[in-house]
Amino acid sequence: MQVVVRVLNLALGVVVTALIARTLKSAGYGEWSTIFAILSLTSYFMSFGAESIVVREAARDPEREREWLGAIMAMRLIALAPVMLISLGAILLVQQSHTMLLVGLILVVFMPFDGIGVLQLVFQLRVNNRIPMLVLTIRSVLWGVAVLVIYERGGGMVALAIALVLTNLAGSIVQTVAALRTLGRWPRPSRARLGELLRASLPLGLTGMLVVGYGRIDQVIVLQAVGSRAAGLYGAVYSVLDRAHFVPISVLVTLAPIMAAAWPTDPTRMLRAARLTAELMAITSLGALAFASVAATPLVRLFFGPDYTAAAPALPVLGGAFVFICFGYLNGNLMVVLGLQRRFLKISLMALIFNLAGNLVLIPLTGFIGAAWMTLATEMLVCAMCLSAILRELKRPLPRPGRITRTVLAAALLFGALSGLNALSASLVVLVLAACALYPMLLLGLGALGREDIAVVLKRAELT
Repeated sequence: MQVVVRVLNLALGVVVTALIARTLKSAGYGEWSTIFAILSLTSYFMSFGAESIVVREAARDPEREREWLGAIMAMRLIALAPVMLISLGAILLVQQSHTMLLVGLILVVFMPFDGIGVLQLVFQLRVNNRIPMLVLTIRSVLWGVAVLVIYERGGGMVALAIALVLTNLAGSIVQTVAALRTLGRWPRPSRARLGELLRASLPLGLTGMLVVGYGRIDQVIVLQAVGSRAAGLYGAVYSVLDRAHFVPISVLVTLAPIMAAAWPTDPTRMLRAARLTAELMAITSLGALAFASVAATPLVRLFFGPDYTAAAPALPVLGGAFVFICFGYLNGNLMVVLGLQRRFLKISLMALIFNLAGNLVLIPLTGFIGAAWMTLATEMLVCAMCLSAILRELKRPLPRPGRITRTVLAAALLFGALSGLNALSASLVVLVLAACALYPMLLLGLGALGREDIAVVLKRAELT
């Protein structure tokens, strides 16, 4: 259900992003993207990665669920004022116009309304996707209507910012009401749980901050080193990568509580869920990479218009990064489940240093393409180091790739077929139809996907 709803919202989101890019033009979109890159960095301090700790502990001890939820809400409230000040300071440092500054101010002022967003954990702990998907759809539809109206009336960045905060607020209200009905009463923080949460989340929070840092700092460097137009081009294709995160998120929203509850009492079940997660990640990400590698230019032209065609070469590179990002979500979750937060922190620090140094060298020389390659290199490095740490903790050798090898072969054959069609000047519609028809056939024919997998997806009880 999550995947279907998120795909529909993704389709709407792509259209909305294209309208925003066309409304603001490349320079304005560069400023818009940079604002959100900064806020992604600073707003992380609101919860400091504590959501995964809450999911882990509440899944293991459901009787104290309200205490853990109250603790994370209190944690967000404590961090609110410092985060808002840091956000304003960062925007003041990088702003390149009064409009950019005003938009940043609007988004920062409405930060307090994001605090109740942690109540979505109520539904994740119950493996209930209905309300989160309803909230996602409400926000997407309202945001899409607002952007269309602004685009038709020739509005600008300020109007978009106001519309965004209002649509997010509407979704938060619906989610909060539904969560409170499920819980029965407002969760109250427990000092004991708050203290535990702060201690447990500190290394994980620092890790998450570093992850967000090496994932977002390139946008800021592109803006400062190459200019707003280059930042707009890079921000446009990077937005496609951002939206593609729904794939690993959809899988782990369901499977993360299962893995957390299974460890350490039932390691076999945890490993079975982890292998299924890895296979699902491979199927989706490798197919997307094959398609993006062939259809990058017509996709970018369709989404963002001819002004953004120069950004197309970065899309396949970011598609490669997406493969490792998907496995990175799984590795990160396993690191938390296994209690390897401190090791994860060291890995993330090394990744940030590597990414920052590489971007400072490559971006002035090669522009935003260098930033894309550094994203790929960094994700590969993090994935390899996390996998090594997990295997050492489990005292297991590198697992056999199994059906992942067949998925790689299916994706390679898909790439070859699409490349042949592209050489014959096939349109984007033909490429899309061919991919939708060929890839499932290749997966089923090579044994990367079987009937039993489809049955598990359709009957959740088989897995849970």
